[in-house]
Amino acid sequence: MTAERLTILHVYPRQMGVSGDRGNVVALTRRAAAADIATKVVEYAPGDTLPTTADVVVVGNGPLSAMRSLGVDVTRIGPVLRDLAAAGVPVVAVGGGFDLATNEVVPTEGSPVAGFGVFDARAVRGAERRVNYFVLDTRYPLLSGAPVRVAGFEDHATRIELGTGVEPFADVVSGGGNQAGSPVEGAMNGTSFGTHTQGPILPLNPQLTDAVLAAATTRLGREYAPEPERTATIDRYAREARATIDRYVDKAFKRIA
Repeated sequence: MTAERLTILHVYPRQMGVSGDRGNVVALTRRAAAADIATKVVEYAPGDTLPTTADVVVVGNGPLSAMRSLGVDVTRIGPVLRDLAAAGVPVVAVGGGFDLATNEVVPTEGSPVAGFGVFDARAVRGAERRVNYFVLDTRYPLLSGAPVRVAGFEDHATRIELGTGVEPFADVVSGGGNQAGSPVEGAMNGTSFGTHTQGPILPLNPQLTDAVLAAATTRLGREYAPEPERTATIDRYAREARATIDRYVDKAFKRIA
């Protein structure tokens, strides 16, 4: 592996980072380090100059009030994020960050909030609130032999309406998901994905972290090869956490009106 660093662009870490979403960035950097890949994290705040190049983009969870406050900036940087996704740069958008990465967020009151448009979808607030453990079978392209079952936590009252032909991120095993008439969750656009799965999702599901890093490095003509011996401890923690979710998901699953 060359010494060139992978650039991870963390968008709005203060405004859209209320659910431990920095853990997703840490998972990427530490798992990359275990494969001898150097990384550089660039944090973007409203009004900054947005880099036009990046290798991975992460957008975390945040409330509607934060999305409203970011309105002008979202419109300004949306075209750059769409171009990055179109060029094959993985955009990982979680929770409210997923909502913000759609075309628009439609609140129960007030005007819609324009999104980045990375995913051809819209997020409609006012759906049945779901607060529960979340078990999914992902459709995201994983490394050969990796398990498709992922787990986490969902806490939202949003219906995701996917555009025609948009593939969901996962099929729901247990949980609410997009709540739009079929048991699916999230959205994909090439190597990018959006989901309401929190936890954070990448530390809980290392196979997703590997897949994102593989997509980023492949785009650069480089190879990503996980090193199981160097990640054995964190992999064990993730397995134990997912096993706990599997064990208690039926008891923890709730429908909140």
